[in-house]
Amino acid sequence: MPRYFLDFLDGEMWLKDEEGQEYPDLQAARDAAIAALPDVGREAPPADGRRAFVAYVRDEGGARLCTVRLDLAAECDPESEGSHP
Repeated sequence: MPRYFLDFLDGEMWLKDEEGQEYPDLQAARDAAIAALPDVGREAPPADGRRAFVAYVRDEGGARLCTVRLDLAAECDPESEGSHP
């Protein structure tokens, strides 16, 4: 089974996968990256409510085969606070 590496970029923080993991194929490795991103997004948000997460799937030779992105944007309208029915 081929070995793939899942690297993550969270703003300025870079997490490089040094060990990798065996997956049946590239689709399975991509799906693992997609599944991991929401867990990363559960961390405390920055003050501006915006955050971008990126996962890269690499092969054993270091070539990037997939890029998976998750963008978080939280916006509030202070004018409508308290106007709920």
